[in-house]
Order: sequence, then C-alpha cells, then structure tokens
Amino acid sequence: MNIINALLLVYLLLIGCTLNGSNGKKFEPTFRAEINGETFDITMVDEVFVSQIAGISYSNEISFLSIFGSIYNEEMYPYKETLSISVPWNNISQYHSLGSDTTYYNDNFYWVKRAMYSEWDGDARISNFVTRSSEQGSISVNIEELPSGNLVVYGQFSFTAIVEYRGAELSQRIGQDTLHITDGEYRMLLDDR
Repeated sequence: MNIINALLLVYLLLIGCTLNGSNGKKFEPTFRAEINGETFDITMVDEVFVSQIAGISYSNEISFLSIFGSIYNEEMYPYKETLSISVPWNNISQYHSLGSDTTYYNDNFYWVKRAMYSEWDGDARISNFVTRSSEQGSISVNIEELPSGNLVVYGQFSFTAIVEYRGAELSQRIGQDTLHITDGEYRMLLDDR
C-alpha cells in the first residue's frame, strides 16, 4: 500500500469517527411528522430503508439550509415518501461564535425556496405536493455544536402542501389534494461540505 492510499484510509477513518456524537456514541438522527394524521418517522423504520440529510445548497449567490427525510416502503420497494424544507442560510462560520445552542431561524416561511412532500417509484416521481405561500408553514432552526466540533441542526416544522403533480395509478395519496404536515421534528448533523 503506498503512502497516498494509507493517508486516504486514515482520513476516511477519522471522518467516520467525527460523524459520531460525543464519547464515541453514534449520532442518532430524528426526522418525524404527521401527514394527514399518519406517522412519518425515520426512527420507526429499519435503517436500511431511510435516508435523511441537513445540508447547505446554493442557488445563484444565495445559500439555503435543506432538511430532507425519506422512507422506503419495505413491501412496495422501491416506493418511497420524502419530506423536504429549504430556508435561507448565511455563512455558517458566523454561527460558531453564537454559543453552543443558538436559535437561527424561527418564523413563518419567509422567502422559502421550497417545502414539499413527494412520492417516488425508484427515481421516477409519482406525486409532488408543494407549499404555495408563506402562510402555509413554519419552521424553527436551532444549532448545537457537539464536542467533536460537528454542528447539529434541530427544530420543529409544519406546513400545508397542495398537489402539484400526481401519477394516479401509483400514488398512495389518491383523493388527497392537500396534505397537512404537523408536529414535525428533526435533529440532524449538518453536512456543510
């Protein structure tokens, strides 16, 4: 093994270790909500069938915090449901000086890029429900710095989404033109790469 491969291996091991919380414990993310009274909770599904991310995305010169959770249906694989919200985000470096537990954002959606619910069959979108105005949702975003230096974003959300597109024969939301996403809660490591 040459020196570059050895250094790469050490780097990957260190990255894996820093994704854990304090004291070497694995960080357990949270992403849950009620969708028209039905539970959407990544912690209630086998880890193989869920994905979640809190990350920074860019559009022109504007940055957004995007919070995303997805659950595959074991019996109908590759069918999956996703919830996602994007809010404006500024330079992350300024938040390190705000303390270990900081409220960054707590308001009705203001200048929201998008909040939506989608159904997928593999990589083909079956349906898409989106917010139409700033009065249709709210979100809080709090920041916590772990002893490892990683940032955690957490908070609550709720929104109302209206059907934008639906492939009727595959959708599990037939007859539901409006979705009320309530009691939303998330806690995730911030991927700011």
